[in-house]
Formats: sequence, structure tokens, C-alpha cells
Amino acid sequence: MLNSVDAGRRLMLRAAVYPLAAVAVLALAFLLVGPKYAFGALASGVAISAGGWVAARMALGGGALAAGSAMARLIIAIVAKWVVVFGVLLVGFLVFKLPALALLAGIAVGLMFQVLAMARR
Repeated sequence: MLNSVDAGRRLMLRAAVYPLAAVAVLALAFLLVGPKYAFGALASGVAISAGGWVAARMALGGGALAAGSAMARLIIAIVAKWVVVFGVLLVGFLVFKLPALALLAGIAVGLMFQVLAMARR
């Protein structure tokens, strides 16, 4: 029987690996359109996965806490995730001039598969 720490680690790993696999398939599909599209989808999808991993480590890494501290930690973790995602979006769009369609598609697919991975038992 798994304890709660092992179950949490498995969930974090699954929530990071599933989106990466889905975004890799999306990037391969966008490769038919062009390499900038493929890189844009891959970059934003990896940002979703990395941001989710960072948020999970921040939110779940502190052990047992009081309710207020746990809620504050969760909010800070979510903000950190979206800072990572929006940072990659800005850099990809403004610096590397990646297509917005590919960047947004990578985020959509990454989020969808992240939610599906966490919903799976």
C-alpha cells in the first residue's frame, strides 16, 4: 500500500509526464506547418509542465501546516506556475517571434492533459 507521500509524488510525476507526451505529439504535428510552429507549441507546453511541477513542489513540499499557511502556500504556488507560463509566452512571442497559434495550442494541450492526468486514478 502506498503512503500519501508516495501517492503525491506519483501524481506530480504523472501530471508532468502526460502533458509532455501530448505536447511532443502536437509539436510533431506542427512540424508539418513549420519549425517555428513546432518550437512554439513545444516551448509553451514545456512551460505548462514545468510550471505545474514547480507549483506542486511548492504547494505539497512543506508537510503538515495550519489551514492559513497551507492556503497561502497553494496561492503562491499557483501564482509561480502562471509566472513561468506567461514568462515563456512573452519571451516566445516578443523575443523569438514564435506564432501565437502554436504558443496557445501548446498551453491548451498541456493544460488539458495535465487535468486528465490528475483526474486519473
